[in-house]
Amino acid sequence: MAYIWPNKNGIITPDTLKSSITGKTILVSVMYVNNELGTIQPIQELCEIAHSHNALFHTDAVQVVGHTKIDVKKIGVDLLSASAHKFNGPKGIGFLYIKRGVKLSPYADGGSQEFGMRAGTENIASIVGMATALKINIDSVEQNQKHIITLENYFIDGLNRINVDYQRNGCNHMPGNISLSFKGEDGEALFHRLDLMGICVSTGAACDNTNTRISHVLKAINLDPSYANGTIRISLGKNNTIDDVDNILAALTKILNSRILY
Repeated sequence: MAYIWPNKNGIITPDTLKSSITGKTILVSVMYVNNELGTIQPIQELCEIAHSHNALFHTDAVQVVGHTKIDVKKIGVDLLSASAHKFNGPKGIGFLYIKRGVKLSPYADGGSQEFGMRAGTENIASIVGMATALKINIDSVEQNQKHIITLENYFIDGLNRINVDYQRNGCNHMPGNISLSFKGEDGEALFHRLDLMGICVSTGAACDNTNTRISHVLKAINLDPSYANGTIRISLGKNNTIDDVDNILAALTKILNSRILY
């Protein structure tokens, strides 16, 4: 197994994959959107490169499914995985799209469930909940995206009016996924002070809030440590409002201008 690395914007470029893939490669797997930076990867182009070398292509689309329309035939992926909790469904349930004709070995033998791919009683309640949540989100996906982009632009405009040195990480972002690095600040201190003000953010990957080290994602894009140490991630969703954004901006203004660190 081999790893390929993103550029400074967190993108796996087609040229990077071309220079790394070989005739021995059987599978290429790339996140559709990075969970920390929100960067959208050029999945269709990467998939075409993999197929030109007779390799299968899988994408982790956990951050995308339910938040934008995906045409698996257009992008050409062979495998696509998703998780229900990312589109307001139950936790602990997800799905794997498998392109017709792709052969996989069963995850667990001994039963005929899930077309013989996984033995064991299916969690029907969670499956139905996942399908319902996905339909609700897809039915209003364009309206949701428009709302989230409005909130995001309002937030960034407001942040630019605060007299602080910061940068937004990545490029070509998934709406609502905002990774910010404040120069000379302590991301863990920002995290706790915002929490005391009733605002939930993360200091990197949302599943790794207890780890206060600079994340491997920020290291991979060679982010200057003076910025990386002051990184937080803010996620805006369809249920957020302008008032929520005003509260975040007011809290950041108070914290960053006071220069009080725990």
